[in-house]
Formats: sequence, structure tokens, C-alpha cells
Amino acid sequence: MPRKFGGLGVINVRLFNLALLGKWIWRLGSTERGLWKEILASKYGGWRRLGEEGKGRRCSLWWKDLKEVWFSEGWGRSFADDFKWNIGEGKDILFWEDRWLNDESLKSSFPRLFSISSSKNAKVSELGYWSNGEWVWQLSWRRPFF
Repeated sequence: MPRKFGGLGVINVRLFNLALLGKWIWRLGSTERGLWKEILASKYGGWRRLGEEGKGRRCSLWWKDLKEVWFSEGWGRSFADDFKWNIGEGKDILFWEDRWLNDESLKSSFPRLFSISSSKNAKVSELGYWSNGEWVWQLSWRRPFF
């Protein structure tokens, strides 16, 4: 308890650690840039991979702790459900996987289109370009439409 309430003023280390790990999870999903974030994205796949089951034998202790908090505290579900994207340049948003247009991913809304897409892991910025102030989509398919 705090000293003003008659305690010793010692913080609850477990809760403090949870708060710090939660801050790292938030920073992974935010637009903040940094070398640490690029390393995690290249090594583990970024915050999207936190929700995958299993800890992995070759993961760092820090990544294992983040995954544990994601599952054990229930933060992962609320984080993923309440996360809304700001498109910006579209460099961080997966076209099919992320919920950037509606309340569900395009993969879930249009499973048949997703199945014939030849760019399943593309980001929004990779699937179009600006021309005369308008966005022009360049989606590619494995086969032509009827």
C-alpha cells in the first residue's frame, strides 16, 4: 500500500511488469517507428504474430513474455478487436488481413476473392498508386474472372 495509507510504499512488481509489457504491445501496434520494432517485425512478424499459439523454442525471453501477457491477461483479444487502423500511406496495413475498411477483414468479407488473389500478403500501398489525385487499384489474380 502507499505510505499515505499506512503501507511501505513498495509497488506491486507483477502489476508494474504487466503494465510495461502492455505498453510494449501497444507500441508494437502503433505507428511509432524504431529499430527495435523493425527487428521484431523481421524476426517474429510483428504484433500480428503475438496471437499465434505456442511460445517457440528460439524466441527471446522478452517475446515469450509478450506472448504470455497477450494470452493470459486477455489483452490480445481486446487489443485486436478494438484496434482501428489509420490508413495513412498504407505501408503497415495488410490489405486482406487487417480490418482497415470495415469491422472485419477483407479476407473474411470476400473469401472467394481472397482465394484467387495472387497478392495475399500485400500491404495496401503495394496494390495501387496515385494518379491525378485519385487512387488507382492494381489487384492481381491467379486466374481471370468469367
